[in-house]
Amino acid sequence: MKKIRLKYVLIPAFAAATLFPVLANDNQAKASEDKTTAPANVTNTANTNDKAVAVNNTDKNATNNAVVTPSTSPVTSANTVAPTSSNNESTNSASVENKEVAKPTIPFTVAEYKQKSALELAKLIREKKVTSTELVDLAYKVIEEENPKLNAVLTTENGKIPHAIVEEAYKTAKEIDNRISAGKLAANPVNWDEQPFLGVPTLIKGLDALKNGDSSYGVYLNKGKTSSVSGAVAKEFAKLGFVILGQTNYPEFGTRNITDSKLLGPAGNPWDPSRNTGGSSGGSAGAVASGMVSIASGSDAGGSIRIPASWTGLIGLKPTGHVVKFPLVKTIEDAKTYFDKTNISKPKTLLEVPKNLKSLKIAYSLKTPLKDVELSEDGKKAVLKAVDFLRKQGFTVEEVNEFPIDGYEGIRTYTIGAIGGGYTAATNLAKEKNKRDLDPATYALGTSSYKGKNANTDISSAKSASVYFNQMNEFYKKYDLFLMATNAVTAPSNDKKVDPYVDPKVEEQLYNINKIKDPKERFNLLVKQWEPMMRRTPFTWLFNLTGNPAISLPVYKSANNLPLGVMFAAQNNSEKILLEIGQLFQDNNQFVIHPSVRNTVISENGNKVRENEYGTKYEYSVPSDAPVASELPELNINNNTVTVTIKSKDKDISADLYSTDNKDLTLSAKDITKRYKLRKSKR
Repeated sequence: MKKIRLKYVLIPAFAAATLFPVLANDNQAKASEDKTTAPANVTNTANTNDKAVAVNNTDKNATNNAVVTPSTSPVTSANTVAPTSSNNESTNSASVENKEVAKPTIPFTVAEYKQKSALELAKLIREKKVTSTELVDLAYKVIEEENPKLNAVLTTENGKIPHAIVEEAYKTAKEIDNRISAGKLAANPVNWDEQPFLGVPTLIKGLDALKNGDSSYGVYLNKGKTSSVSGAVAKEFAKLGFVILGQTNYPEFGTRNITDSKLLGPAGNPWDPSRNTGGSSGGSAGAVASGMVSIASGSDAGGSIRIPASWTGLIGLKPTGHVVKFPLVKTIEDAKTYFDKTNISKPKTLLEVPKNLKSLKIAYSLKTPLKDVELSEDGKKAVLKAVDFLRKQGFTVEEVNEFPIDGYEGIRTYTIGAIGGGYTAATNLAKEKNKRDLDPATYALGTSSYKGKNANTDISSAKSASVYFNQMNEFYKKYDLFLMATNAVTAPSNDKKVDPYVDPKVEEQLYNINKIKDPKERFNLLVKQWEPMMRRTPFTWLFNLTGNPAISLPVYKSANNLPLGVMFAAQNNSEKILLEIGQLFQDNNQFVIHPSVRNTVISENGNKVRENEYGTKYEYSVPSDAPVASELPELNINNNTVTVTIKSKDKDISADLYSTDNKDLTLSAKDITKRYKLRKSKR
């Protein structure tokens, strides 16, 4: 006779234990899948009763290690009214009060929160599956966990987001929860069409004014300066229903294509924290790519949305214009909805998407605008991957071997727009002894002028911006879209010795620019200082110069696990067309998003995909063999109310139950090997 092994699978219950003995011989028992039950592989990782926990700041220059003050109200406070549901994304409050749904029995987890898009979170709020307050709790929890290594969110010297901002976020979330609970009886009933992102947590770029937030412009000499009012972007986000949690990191004046400054420190990339996110909207990109929030504001004067989007695996749209505002997002739907509802950086007239999208003629290039700068192999692979996809979809895609604009000529014109302006006010704060507290570009641009009696810079060698605008318009007469890499290389190191953003010799010249007497030589130096940055990102700034819209899409990941986007540019007012191209890539699973924040799951290696009550898809596998434990002659289970003793010998199995109360107890056993008949016993 073969030995019988005994294994127990235990499921605790309130007054008893339900046991599933699994019998096996020397060979492993085959497990059978339960076709009717989906595994609930989620746990509650949010604790809204925790006290604020400070995170020590280990970097003397970094002031951005966040701490969170959780809500003082119970997370279920908004659920005393019967929940309602609607399956229509754009339905307003008048139509969502009719159908009741049960609140999910499993808690909404941090992992699920990080995966959701802004619209998906808003839908859960609308259906009363979660509250805005709960989402704010989760968002601050992720910030607390991720920010110490990423430095994406601005904090004060004590490592906390300003208390007034946190307090206002919870106040806003609570008001939203109350409006939703009251339904049509609310003083201001919810209109989901007007506020499609109602209750969703977000972050605002530090260059965008937020009441009680940073207004230093990243200048060390402005340390501690705060804003008394919110600016246009914060007001726009609030109008659309967002709950603003704080501000994100950025370089001084947003000048650099990386996010770093003496005041605020470098931003770490979620894909590799030793590398930079890019800039200047790098803090927002890091916040979205790490799951702190699903959407965060950005601005773009030379690639500041598209550059970090490319290096962190996000979608970055630059609308028509020279200096524009738009958020960084994970999904095209969020981008489309925001663009549809916003009034900021939006053309009055828009070109419509052709009925046959494949009628669009697309040009691509593996060249850069700088004739002596080669596109990296990763850059070429990213572009060719997109080209291959488009051709398989039926598009006409042609290679152009010469870039339509000479980058070295164009950057001279681009530099004119950076001279003086806001830089002048910062340089007025600096004396000779502390001028190095400023970024060298800030100091050089702020002390330069090309007009008026104090003019010291000769810009006559630069062409008019209209020259480049007309060159691109000629290009668009032949092609509808222009495809290229967003950046020439993958994300740079945060170690300036490895990847300097300014040549050390040029840096010294910039701090001593006032010693240059020749106005033409001065202008040449201002142009030259861009070169280290421009070699990494030679494409994006061109479309700020011309004003053309462009979008970066996350389609590629290098062998070193670093993302790199591709960029489509088009003639002015083509935003809807660019977004539709993005939709095509997204719908065909071409996007490469950070695994912790991607919102879709594709079955791989024979695994299965299911969806839980929150619409979260997850992948799971069913083992073909059940693990077998050594023979257990006796097993005791005691939950202080019931004691169950199971004994086995050869094929004989017996169970003894003892209870401290007089309630009936039932022992259930299931033999998944289907070799034994087991009886229910009651006591």
